[in-house]
Amino acid sequence: MRAFTLAALTIPPQALSFLITSPQLQTPTPSFTRCDKPRHTLLHSSVSTDTPPPNNPATTTTATNNNTIVTDAKSELLSLASSTNRGFSSKSSERKRAKELADLLSRYNPTPEPARTYYATTNDDEDHERPTLSGKWTLVYTDAPDITSLDGGGRPLQPSKLGRIGQECRPPYISNVIEWTRPDWTKSLVLPFAKSSSDDDDDSRVLQKVVCQASSTPEKPLAVDLTLVGLDLVGYGDDGPAGLLKTRPVELRGVLTVPFGRFTVLYLDEEMRIIRTYQNYLAVNVRNEEDWF
Repeated sequence: MRAFTLAALTIPPQALSFLITSPQLQTPTPSFTRCDKPRHTLLHSSVSTDTPPPNNPATTTTATNNNTIVTDAKSELLSLASSTNRGFSSKSSERKRAKELADLLSRYNPTPEPARTYYATTNDDEDHERPTLSGKWTLVYTDAPDITSLDGGGRPLQPSKLGRIGQECRPPYISNVIEWTRPDWTKSLVLPFAKSSSDDDDDSRVLQKVVCQASSTPEKPLAVDLTLVGLDLVGYGDDGPAGLLKTRPVELRGVLTVPFGRFTVLYLDEEMRIIRTYQNYLAVNVRNEEDWF
């Protein structure tokens, strides 16, 4: 049994304020190598503009310029996210620049009703061709301290190591997902009941999911209100807590139902989502390129 201690199940208090939103989440860019620096390949911008009349070159030029602005801003934001390790190591000037880029992109948001799928009633046929919050997202940048503080920063003998952070939007629920992996210091341990320490492909991990019920209204189509409804713990792998939770996952519902804040969608297209939490923190997510949860 590889040393991945039961202490990994200790849920950091701040993790329960995680909204991606913020957090109060949340990887790489989209896919992380464990929790190390993210890597992401920018997709083509999906910013939509109205098709201009063929005899109106001025409109065509404006649309082209707008697409260029959006593509450049997204590229710079993703580069900043990568160089600051999801914002965890960002400086004040970098956080300021991230907010400037988010504000710029919000002015070119191609989705007027990004929270439409969380209305009390919605027409699925109308939503079919539109970008939607629904789906799985991976955090690539945040400045929320309750998320950036989850990383142990290399402290010795940590019981677990922060991995990727994400969010699953499945109306009417939004689940904020945090991945915990086996800490590096345990890899050098050789125990009679553990696998060989030379086995580098161990992918034991625990996913912590904070489950919220979400809602929005046509009157405030950019805002999403959250209510905490449960907590899930799911294991992947055969060792330690991960192995236990693989066979006996935890799903808590109805124990606690409380307001859990609100976030505002600043920008949404088919590949990127930018939100601002009610505490005025940013979270930038991209759609999952890898189905890691």
